[in-house]
Amino acid sequence: MQHRQETLTVTLHWLAETGEQTTTVVCEDSPPAQLLPLFLRGCGLPLRDEAGQERPYALREGAANGRMLSHGEHVSAHGVRSGSHLWLTECGPSTRRRCLLGLPDGSEAALPRRGAALTRAWLLQLMALLHPEAHERELELLARRESPFSYVSKRPHCAVVPSPAGAWTVATSRADVATLLNSARLYPDAPEPLRDGDRLTLGDYGPTLIISMIEG
Repeated sequence: MQHRQETLTVTLHWLAETGEQTTTVVCEDSPPAQLLPLFLRGCGLPLRDEAGQERPYALREGAANGRMLSHGEHVSAHGVRSGSHLWLTECGPSTRRRCLLGLPDGSEAALPRRGAALTRAWLLQLMALLHPEAHERELELLARRESPFSYVSKRPHCAVVPSPAGAWTVATSRADVATLLNSARLYPDAPEPLRDGDRLTLGDYGPTLIISMIEG
């Protein structure tokens, strides 16, 4: 039988407007139902949505997609100890936000719910499905090395993925190619949140993709 701890020192992670945030927290060994209001206030996260409805949150162990801790059991009963990492995530309908990608030819498509790694071939294939004539023109420009898509890597250039809190982020692990968010170059392995109307440029002179956010 596991013994309840008096206090625990854990690393708390959450997603804010500026990206992932972390802090070290000393808390009582209490159920998540008691800890969540304290954590939410400390992190400055909204308790209610724009309609005044209560936002549902959960504590997860180890990672943003880790095991959700039961609200009624003390966290130590889940194996949480001092030094553990806990994620504070929003759950429920707000996690269903979709990200639309607008291509330079004017076509637009919703990204898969799991997100996507952006490569030259993937983007051109998307264009071929949405706007075949524009795709043909782009292939002719590529053959003459006049297409902005020549600046997009054939390997994963960057990735646009959803977060557990319902937002979307863009990140790159590449230092050899540029990924620009609203004209500012991204640092490798430093995810940035995406907002409706953002402009994502692949390569210093590559194509610019328009980000749109919708519910559903």
